[in-house]
Amino acid sequence: MIKRVQSVVSRNVQALRQRGSFAQNFAVTFSGTAGVAVIGILVTPIMSRLYAPAAYGLFAVFNSIVANASLFSTLAYPSAFLLPRVAKRFHALVHLSLLLATAMLVLMLSAVLLLRRPLLHLLNAEALGDWVYVIPFTVLLYNLMAMMNSWYLRTKDFGKRAGIDVGTSLAGRVLTLGAGALLHGSPTGLLLGDVFTKVVAAGTMLLSGIHRQLREVMSTFSWKRVKATAFEYREYPFYVMPTAYLNTVASQLPIFFLSSSFGTTAVGLYAFSTSLLELPIGVIGNAIAPVFLQKATETYQREPDRLKQLCLDLYNKLFYLGLVPFGIITVYGDWIFKFAFGTRWEQAGLFTSYLGYYYIFKLASYATSPIYAVFRRQRTVLLGTILLVLCRAASLAIGAYSHNLNTGMLLFGISSLVVTFLIDMHILHLLKLPVLRVAIRSTLLVLATLLVLKGLRLGIEHLLH
Repeated sequence: MIKRVQSVVSRNVQALRQRGSFAQNFAVTFSGTAGVAVIGILVTPIMSRLYAPAAYGLFAVFNSIVANASLFSTLAYPSAFLLPRVAKRFHALVHLSLLLATAMLVLMLSAVLLLRRPLLHLLNAEALGDWVYVIPFTVLLYNLMAMMNSWYLRTKDFGKRAGIDVGTSLAGRVLTLGAGALLHGSPTGLLLGDVFTKVVAAGTMLLSGIHRQLREVMSTFSWKRVKATAFEYREYPFYVMPTAYLNTVASQLPIFFLSSSFGTTAVGLYAFSTSLLELPIGVIGNAIAPVFLQKATETYQREPDRLKQLCLDLYNKLFYLGLVPFGIITVYGDWIFKFAFGTRWEQAGLFTSYLGYYYIFKLASYATSPIYAVFRRQRTVLLGTILLVLCRAASLAIGAYSHNLNTGMLLFGISSLVVTFLIDMHILHLLKLPVLRVAIRSTLLVLATLLVLKGLRLGIEHLLH
């Protein structure tokens, strides 16, 4: 037994030391995302006392507008940066993405200057006021960061990317806290911190190596090559972009439903709860996703028979990793939020309880979702995302129709869990893995963990009363 443990440790250490290996790239990326998460965890109790739920609600509306506009801007072409083997084709993708991002900036500026009031009324975001003029430039920053993220993924500069994430997150959080104290919890503090973080991140990413390659990239510009590349990767605007947009819509449906039916305070509670749920997802998922996509693509091209075991091993590890922590959130979310952030955030804790077990499968899906891209099954991704949006919209509509916020969020969490689980199982089926066995085992483990944790809660409540 001891020799076996020593052998496993030795293999892992060797893999970590191997330059450019999956283990080393993951470790570097994980350190960056973990640093960002630690910063977020440390400042969240302070921010929850500086900013009210309504401030978080307005901040969520601003970010949702930026995210939606950004998706249309570049037609998802930056997502293809990893694929070209010829440098000139990669350069053409960069040219195409920059042209599209610039065109969107001009279009949005014109719309804001000419149609400011009707647009704010249409989006139910009159409270944004003059911040609406900042949206076009924030969208441009968002697009530039997406392009440079994909650029770093292509060049495997995971170390630089990790350092940038930690530094910019720390600077942005400090500004957000300072502005919150000076402005007495005004939403302006949250908006200033977010925009500042994006400006610093984009500038640092550019000056950390990409700027040295710009002359070479720009010298190869050719309209003919740009048009040919746009056609070659046409599945990205036709399938990947709609899928990305629907994913954004799926995550933001509660913001629009809650805003129209229950007000900005409900939006703020939801935004705050999901921001904390996303912290561990960000730490692990965002560390794994780019590295595993690169590794899965490489494995499929060189040793396709190894791909299914690689995927299943990672799926199991992520599932086991999230089982107990998200189980605790599911059962004890209201207690945790009331104790850590104060009574006014107890409802946000209930929201995390409704969503907790969905996040187990969301975490595990980081081991399966890249497979669709590797197999170039973008149409299947689109269909799965449409199903997710429809189920979530129906769940929230039931809550809005019955004027019951908790019912809507509970159904939202259940529908999200079921659809995500089915998509994961379909991907394992594509890999010709034993789907039924994995599904039964996962379901039984979730139910067993839930029963144990719920039993402990009932025991604690009995003792306290």
